[in-house]
Amino acid sequence: MTVEKQKIEITNPEKVLFPKSKITKKDLIEYYLNIADLMLPLIKDRPVTMFRYPNGIAQEHFVQKNASDYFPKWVKTKSVKREGKSSISMVVCNDKKTLVYLANQACITPHIWLSRKDSLHKPDRLIFDLDPPKENFEVVVQGAFDLKELFEKEFRITPFVMTTGSKGVHVIVPIKRDLDYTKVRGFAKQIGEILVENNPDDYTINPRKEKRKNKLFIDYMRNAFAQTAVAPYAVRALEKAPVAAPIKWTELKKNLDISKFTIKTIFKREAVFKNIDKKAYSLKKLL
Repeated sequence: MTVEKQKIEITNPEKVLFPKSKITKKDLIEYYLNIADLMLPLIKDRPVTMFRYPNGIAQEHFVQKNASDYFPKWVKTKSVKREGKSSISMVVCNDKKTLVYLANQACITPHIWLSRKDSLHKPDRLIFDLDPPKENFEVVVQGAFDLKELFEKEFRITPFVMTTGSKGVHVIVPIKRDLDYTKVRGFAKQIGEILVENNPDDYTINPRKEKRKNKLFIDYMRNAFAQTAVAPYAVRALEKAPVAAPIKWTELKKNLDISKFTIKTIFKREAVFKNIDKKAYSLKKLL
C-alpha cells in the first residue's frame, strides 16, 4: 500500500482481529485511513501510547509507549524524559502514513497525551473521565450535564463531550497552554469536589473502587504529566469495533447506545470537534 507517497508493507491483511465480528486488519487499516482527515488534527503533535493486539482482541494485548527500533525513520517521534527514569522515544502521529503504519502493527487503540510535543508540561486539554458504576449510564449522563452546567454557570465555558467507545464519556475543555499540569489538575480536582459537595449521594472523587459505593467517579486524574486519554475516533478492542465518538450535547441521553458508533457508522456523522482548538479557554485568567 502507498500512502502519501510512502510505500507500506501490509502484513497479514486478512488476519481477523475481531473474531465474532469478522473484522480484519485490512478493515482496521482502511478505517484509520478514511477517518484520518477528522482524526489527525485532534492527535497532531501528541505523544501516542499504543494498545496493540497482534493476535486479535480475544488474545493477550500489550501497551507500548516507546517506538520500536524497527519502526521506519519517517515515523516521527518525541523524546520524553520520565521522572526518575531514562528518556523514551514516543510516536507522534501527524500524518496518514503513520496512522496506517500503526494500524498495521495491530495498534487498535491509540491513546494520546493532553499536551503537545513543543510544550509537554503544559496541557491544552482538561478532561473528566466518567465511567458508569455497574452499567448505570444514566448517572454518567447526569454527571456530564452537571459538569457542563457548572462550567457554563461559573466560567461561561461550554465543554465538549465524547463517548469513549467503551462504557462512558469524556467531558473535555480545550484550554490555552498557560498553566502546567499541577495547576490544571488542581483546578480539575476542585471542580470534582464541587460536584461531590452538591450531590454527595451520586458522585465521588475517591479513586479507590471499594470506597465508591456505586457512586459515579468524577475522574480528574488524567490531567497529569504522561497520563493519556483515548484518542477521538480511536477504535476500541470490543466486538463490532466501536469508536470513541465526539457527539453533540443534544445526543447525550440516558438511553444513548454508545456502541452504535462503530467503524462502519461513524462516517455518517458531522465533525463535532472540528473547531475545538479555536474554543480554547485560559484557565490562568480564571484562577
